Amino acid sequence: MNGQPANVGPESKGTGSPHGPAIDLRRILAPVDFSPASQRGLAFAAALAGRFHSQLHLLHVVEPPVLPEWGYAHIPQREARLRHAAEERLPRLPSECGINPALVASTKIRSGEAEDEICKAAAEERADVVVLASHGLGGIQHAFFGSTAERVVRRAPCPVLTVRERVLRSKGAAASFDLKRIVVTTDFSEESRKAFPYALALARKFEAALLLLYVVPAHLPAEFSHMGIVLEESRLLEEARERLPRFLQAELDPHLHVETQVVNGGPAHEICRTAETQAADLIVMATHGHTGLQHFMVGSVTEKVIRHAPCPVLVVREQERDFVKE
Repeated sequence: MNGQPANVGPESKGTGSPHGPAIDLRRILAPVDFSPASQRGLAFAAALAGRFHSQLHLLHVVEPPVLPEWGYAHIPQREARLRHAAEERLPRLPSECGINPALVASTKIRSGEAEDEICKAAAEERADVVVLASHGLGGIQHAFFGSTAERVVRRAPCPVLTVRERVLRSKGAAASFDLKRIVVTTDFSEESRKAFPYALALARKFEAALLLLYVVPAHLPAEFSHMGIVLEESRLLEEARERLPRFLQAELDPHLHVETQVVNGGPAHEICRTAETQAADLIVMATHGHTGLQHFMVGSVTEKVIRHAPCPVLVVREQERDFVKE
């Protein structure tokens, strides 16, 4: 049961009032591990920096071994060897990736767990956004180790822009940051409102079409659903279709052309599916930041979207440093 997009607002795409959220993107933190995926991610971060005339700060983290090799005594030698190799290569990396060296403001090397050091560096550098290439671990490997990108999203002191390795590969060498269609998600909560200024500001900047998406969660697969659950889903869908246009008019700039769409199913799956069918260039969403047992049991819709999205995902948290300001 899918809702059809509804047009709300004037027909002039990408226009808006002179007031509203504005982009102030000055410092971009780009973690790299020298893998092909992170090099493509760096090229993507450089394209973003060039578009907004931002400074690019490169970071490499020397992580401890999962299991000590030949005893603990060799760990300091291993770290020293890896740091030396990184110190030699990191300054050359922009040229290797075809990036204008003038975009790079600093290169730093830290030791520790990747997600910890990335978040610390973002705070110390007062980064406006962290740009991360996601390697997209799957299966048992993901169950045990998770993803650095997902853990950074949970804790970063600023917004995080993630892009999957598969998406980066499909772009080839011509990395660019150009938006024509943006999907922004809502669940009518206060937390989800945090994503709206980012979506609006980027839509204005790029004159991009904006789609506001609400997903009514499916309680059970259709083949196992009881009639009462089917009726409840129908009621929730109808209620959401009535509420979403009113919500849009109350929360978003009425001068901006925005489409609305209501679908039902698994939230992460439907967000990714909609982004793919709409040929979206970016998903903007807020995270509720579940931690502990709740996160272990149910995970996070945001993190599942990061893992499977067909386009880059900009994730914002309720308490963080913002690069979009009123």
